[in-house]
Amino acid sequence: MRFTFMNTRFFLLMIPALLTAGDWTDYRGPKRDGTSPETNLPSAWSLKGDNLAWKVPIGGRSTPVIHGNKLYMLTTSGKGPTLQERLVCLDADTGKQLWEHRMNLYMSDVPPHRIAWSAPVVDPETGNIYIYGVHGALTAVSPAGRVVWQNSMVEEQGLVTTHGGRTVSPVIYQDMVIVSGVSTGWGDQARAAHRFFAMNKRTGSMMWVSTPGGRPFDTTYSPPVITDINGAKILVAGGGDGTVHAVKVMTGEPVWKFEMSKRGVNTGVVVFNNQAIVSHSEENLDTSEMGLLASINAAGKGALGAKDIKWKIPGFQAGFSTPLLDGDRIFQLDNGANLFAFDFLTGRQLWKQNLGTIQKASPVLADGKIYVGTENGKFFILRPRNDKCEIVNEVELGSGGSEQVLASAAVARGRIYVVSTNAIYAIGKKGTPRLPR
Repeated sequence: MRFTFMNTRFFLLMIPALLTAGDWTDYRGPKRDGTSPETNLPSAWSLKGDNLAWKVPIGGRSTPVIHGNKLYMLTTSGKGPTLQERLVCLDADTGKQLWEHRMNLYMSDVPPHRIAWSAPVVDPETGNIYIYGVHGALTAVSPAGRVVWQNSMVEEQGLVTTHGGRTVSPVIYQDMVIVSGVSTGWGDQARAAHRFFAMNKRTGSMMWVSTPGGRPFDTTYSPPVITDINGAKILVAGGGDGTVHAVKVMTGEPVWKFEMSKRGVNTGVVVFNNQAIVSHSEENLDTSEMGLLASINAAGKGALGAKDIKWKIPGFQAGFSTPLLDGDRIFQLDNGANLFAFDFLTGRQLWKQNLGTIQKASPVLADGKIYVGTENGKFFILRPRNDKCEIVNEVELGSGGSEQVLASAAVARGRIYVVSTNAIYAIGKKGTPRLPR
């Protein structure tokens, strides 16, 4: 295990979050856990206009983020030789496009349908937006659409961008913007590995590089979560080596790792009370069954093993959707679009609700309801009960599943923002909302 310090000049005090009421600045929301504190959210809507604030024909596979009255979305532009990634800025209340920033694709063989996979992240302090393209360019863009800085991680760090197109969404912590990916270079980074890179959010200068894992099998898009474990701020995320890694967010120093899959880990991790909920849908290391849902000891050190597993469900194939915690319940979607509820402490199954046949998007919890779309092209509003799940509202976005939902929803300003492969929908009342103080 190796971690490299590139710059040790940090602000040691946490900068107060400058969030506007109703912001959704990160892929998994304000707390990076897929939940929102907003209330009085829509329980139903329709394509005919009921509770549909606006619809814009800009589709994609990336979750939008919202800061103030601006919505930012990473998507595509053009076709064939003119294909580009672009960051689009919309008025969150009306859907009007305010500006866009286009980026040429180079040094990558990612196919067109997998372009613009990662979600942007907004820094509440500066208002800057950070995007990580499939060609390995990490770009800081101002709220006005001007490029602040850009790092080509392929040229500077030997990042590998594969045919899969899987790209991790950036995460902001204090003065750092952190990304990860498979890279190979020279010196300390000569060995191919899944690495974590922390850069100064204002200048792009490297602050640390961490290489906590082994030989990678894949590129991945596991969303990182930053949590407090034993008084230390820890970043936890899946890697391309089939392992969940925990590193100190200020330095990149490895804390623990849990090896569990013979392919890369794409799902995120839920951490609560020093327990981490992990999942995948590939081949297990100790059984012929595919897939695993497990609770492990997040307060451990070094290589975690069987003694650190509190409970596990082998054969549970959840390889794309990130789990969701609601009190003492865990919600997780398997690859077949079945939503399950489990007891957090014991792993006991509480109920199961089928939503379709194929699933990529992660669920979002707000106002006592779960908002989630499926790759079959339906968007659901659900009310989880102790013993069952109630389907409150179900909307088919396109005929015969022609509009897939690959991205998670975003909750902001009293609305639910949903991206399909064809369009983005703002579910809620029209106009400028009255936000809580």
